[in-house]
Amino acid sequence: MRREPDAGGLAHYRERLQAGVGVTELVDEFLGSVEFVRMHAEHRAGAQAGARPSARVNTAEGFSIFVDPSDFAVGHTIALDARYEPEVTATVRHLLRPGQTFVDAGANIGWFSLLAASLVGPSGRVIAIEPNPLNVALLRTSAKDNGFDNIDAVAVALGESTGAVALETDGSNGRVIPVAGPPDRPVAASFVVASQPLDSVLAEAGAGRVDAIKMDVEGAEPMVLRGAAATIERDRPVIVSEFYPLALESSPWGSAGGYLRQLRDGGYRLSVIGAGTDLGDAAIMGLARDAAGGHVDLLAEPG
Repeated sequence: MRREPDAGGLAHYRERLQAGVGVTELVDEFLGSVEFVRMHAEHRAGAQAGARPSARVNTAEGFSIFVDPSDFAVGHTIALDARYEPEVTATVRHLLRPGQTFVDAGANIGWFSLLAASLVGPSGRVIAIEPNPLNVALLRTSAKDNGFDNIDAVAVALGESTGAVALETDGSNGRVIPVAGPPDRPVAASFVVASQPLDSVLAEAGAGRVDAIKMDVEGAEPMVLRGAAATIERDRPVIVSEFYPLALESSPWGSAGGYLRQLRDGGYRLSVIGAGTDLGDAAIMGLARDAAGGHVDLLAEPG
């Protein structure tokens, strides 16, 4: 790891050795750790060239998914545990019924798209929207492998208007950078992709009533919500959204407090998944600040 061991980690592995763990198992743990994978970018070089390595994982939720095991952001966790974000997964499972329509905004490699497809069934529909073409390729492979013909994977970024954005990637995660014209300085990015409002994407897909939306777009949630105004006003879908104050505050599209007000002004009551119902903004901010990773997941239900 190119560092001295921290006290807690050293104590943990000394206990493991005293308990009889073998050297091979210990090495595998180090090599499979998020820290090691993130440090050694050469393991992800193929992904940057468009040849992302993939492995098929049979998940605990009953579907298969293709992942890049060296992707520290998402694929690594799924490859190790065959699970992903269990509390959000349980919430989506509780929300969806056969025949419904689910929108996965910021689908990544498709965990929630595949989960939703298994729940809404052949009579339902999943619109998976993801700007990273490498993620979309894995998602489409997984959908085909499961026989999920009810998933439409759309390779665009979501915004307020039609245009283009730069996409800066960090593993399979990504952050959009607005490109309204010639930039003042060079922009470091992995891709330049089309941007569309969610209302337009859904209209082009011929989607009917939307029952639920999941949003995880790394601080661009306020912009995505504005681009979905017609859908939200018409259908009043339940919204499951990441709430990451640091990303929201550093984005050009709003603020953490502003995003909570935006949801409430739209007639939604908010709770933090796994932490309680109908919480005030200060309580939500506190939970996010104290959470691992600095973010929580919101459940926004129409009032």
